[in-house]
Amino acid sequence: MEANKEMVLVEWHDAKFTPGTYNEKAIQELRMALFKSVGYLIAKDDTTTIIATEQNDQEEYRDITLIPSGSVIAICKLLPVPLV
Repeated sequence: MEANKEMVLVEWHDAKFTPGTYNEKAIQELRMALFKSVGYLIAKDDTTTIIATEQNDQEEYRDITLIPSGSVIAICKLLPVPLV
């Protein structure tokens, strides 16, 4: 099995659709959705940050999330916690 990828917490803004009718003041108060996603950091470049929720012993990943790198606020490395 290849070296384990780092487990990270990614904070990022995503688009948010808000149906309905609004005046300009109400529109100015709308905000982007802030997401926090956890996964193995697979790759990151100027365009895309890729994380995977799971990794198996056959060098495969599952449940992949592609995040626009320009939307990333922070990437925090998660440290393993010893089992009791």
